[in-house]
Amino acid sequence: MENKMIAVLFGGQANEHPVSLMSAASILRNMPAWYETYLVGITRDGRWYHYSGSIDDIENGKWEENENNEEVILSPSTEHHGFYQLKSHSIQKVDVILPVLHGRFGEDGTVQGLCQLNGIPFVSCSMTSSALVMDKHFTHVICEAAGVKMAKYLVLRRHEEYDLEELFHEVEYKLGLPCYVKPACEGSSFGAHKVSNLMQFKEYVADAFSYDDKILLEEFIDGYEVGAGVMGHGGKVEAGEVFEIIVSSEMYGYAEKYDGYKTVINTPAKSLSPELMERIKTEAVKIYRLLDCDMLARVDFFYGSKGLVFNEVNSIPGFTSHSLYPASFKAAGLSYSTIIDRLIQLALERK
Repeated sequence: MENKMIAVLFGGQANEHPVSLMSAASILRNMPAWYETYLVGITRDGRWYHYSGSIDDIENGKWEENENNEEVILSPSTEHHGFYQLKSHSIQKVDVILPVLHGRFGEDGTVQGLCQLNGIPFVSCSMTSSALVMDKHFTHVICEAAGVKMAKYLVLRRHEEYDLEELFHEVEYKLGLPCYVKPACEGSSFGAHKVSNLMQFKEYVADAFSYDDKILLEEFIDGYEVGAGVMGHGGKVEAGEVFEIIVSSEMYGYAEKYDGYKTVINTPAKSLSPELMERIKTEAVKIYRLLDCDMLARVDFFYGSKGLVFNEVNSIPGFTSHSLYPASFKAAGLSYSTIIDRLIQLALERK
């Protein structure tokens, strides 16, 4: 049987560009041997290159310096079914696209829509579900309409004018203090802050708006983060083991997620009862289906004095060596390579 050619996309224009490089390197080091790979790196300013160098240089960011890089375009044509290589004026056909692109222009439905247009199977949720999941405001609207328990919130838009002192008192009354401010469409906690007073409120609202035109103010939920990875489509959807994140700093931010700063992660969770862990997995699958996810996602909750409160969904979660999604399924008995193989097979099966 002929080996399948897997196009692995990495880098991208989002603030999570460095995370993508780490995730892609981990995936490539664990790619099953029966797949061939065609590597496409995307620069921060949006140029796409076929890359044929070492995995190490992906991880350390030196891949862009490779003299053999060839600029490519992902063709929208179903006839091409792959990438047009500008220097050699040739088409590289691929069987599956694996977009290891966190954040904007990768996780938000843009790449997914292009793949749906050209008919190439891809390892990601559909264009529509990717866009919904990426926008925390839309996630709130859909999930709360279905009765999912979430934090109270307010939405701010850049084009509207606010008296920040009046707004702060409104937030204090409706959400309480402390509260969180975060961009609506951003990942890895960029622009997210815990707010306790007016001075912080003014500073952090401005910072959140530097990342997005729409931001959310959310009620503070005490406790800690728990969740599970979910995989599958149609009638074949499964959750991995439940993880718990114990953080001794103010919030689970970028340093805590990727530098291990003041963070303990247990997978499976050690402080939760078996009954609660089953409930978390059931709720994770329910929310995954509710948002029309059909490939993979990580579903996050808070657990504390208010019980289990849904937080958010990541449709292309981190895949670094210490990321939560692969850890969730490795704890369920799957090797890293098996996780990748299953996702590729799911992409090939999906209509």
